Amino acid sequence: MKKHFFSIVVILLIASNVHAQSNTFNTTGKWGSQIFLSDVNGRAFENKYADINGTAYLFPNFKYAAITLTDGRKYNNVKARLNLLEHEVNFIASNGEEGYIGKGMVSIITIVDTTKQGAINYTFQSGFPKTDNQTFISFYQVLGGGPKCSLLKSINKTIEDRSNELSGEKSKEFIVREQLYVFFKGEMKRVKKDKGFFTALFVDQSGPMNQFITANKINFKSEDGLIKLIEFYNSL
Repeated sequence: MKKHFFSIVVILLIASNVHAQSNTFNTTGKWGSQIFLSDVNGRAFENKYADINGTAYLFPNFKYAAITLTDGRKYNNVKARLNLLEHEVNFIASNGEEGYIGKGMVSIITIVDTTKQGAINYTFQSGFPKTDNQTFISFYQVLGGGPKCSLLKSINKTIEDRSNELSGEKSKEFIVREQLYVFFKGEMKRVKKDKGFFTALFVDQSGPMNQFITANKINFKSEDGLIKLIEFYNSL
């Protein structure tokens, strides 16, 4: 009888230890680094957009992401999505809870979108100086960056009212607005998609920049062309 009782105690202790390990902070595997609402001053998810056409998110579905908090903590393979109306991160914790990370707590998020052509990474960063309607917590997509300057895209979503002229029916929908910026010498500069803007901006390297623009036939209306230009300037 005593032997049987001892065996039960051992089994319970092992089960308790396994349960404790499953709730530790840095377990790895399918979920990568675990993240809980309590870790990030989070709040539970609330669907506020059920009656609005479209989506507040970069991608409506959750995708795997790497998240870096402003205090330096990093989490990998987290199921997350980026809210471009509120500029905050919605995520699913490894214990199945869905919630939002506290505003201003995420520094960088890289979302992986799996397509037929392969995986595409979308990196968004916050913490840039206030400009136009953007604040310190606003996320910008990092199109190209380096030690001297970065090409950033502001993607903002707003809710607008719509009215059907024939039926008189009213509705709401998400509208997206985009704007390019260059982060240069600690300042945010709204991009003008012409040669004059960039030659004036990079006047310290006017010779090499003009040669590069001519040799590569840079199209200033193309994001790909501007990315090449920024990368070249960073290499000088």
